Amino acid sequence: MDKRAVAGRLSDSGLTSVQFVLAAGLSLLLFVGLANLVVVQYGRGAIRSALEQGVRTGSVTRSTDACQETAAGVASQLLGGAMSDRLVIACSSVGGGMVANADAVFQAWVPLTPDFVVSLRVEGFLEPER
Repeated sequence: MDKRAVAGRLSDSGLTSVQFVLAAGLSLLLFVGLANLVVVQYGRGAIRSALEQGVRTGSVTRSTDACQETAAGVASQLLGGAMSDRLVIACSSVGGGMVANADAVFQAWVPLTPDFVVSLRVEGFLEPER
C-alpha cells in the first residue's frame, strides 16, 4: 500500500466544506421560496373564504356594511399578523347582487423575488325579500 496517497488525502481537508456550504445555502433558499409559495396559496384561500362569507352575509341582509364587517372579521381570524397588513376589502351592491373585492400584497421571503400581489372578486345574488 502506498503511504503517500493516504497522507495526501488527509492533507486535502477543507475543499469539500466550501462546496457543501454553498450547496446547502442554495438548497435552503429554494426551500424557503417554496414554503413562501405555500403560505401565499394559504393566504389566497383565506381571503377567498372571507369574501365568500361576506357576500353570503351581505346577500341575506342586503347590506354592504354587513358584507364588509363579516369579510374583514373572517380575514382577521384566518390571516392576522403581517399577512393582513396590506389587505383591502370592499363590498358593493351591484344590480341584483353583492360584490366583494380584495387586494392584498404578500411579502416575499427570499431576496431578489418580487412581492406577491393578490386580487380577488366574489359575486353573489341578493336573496329575495320576504
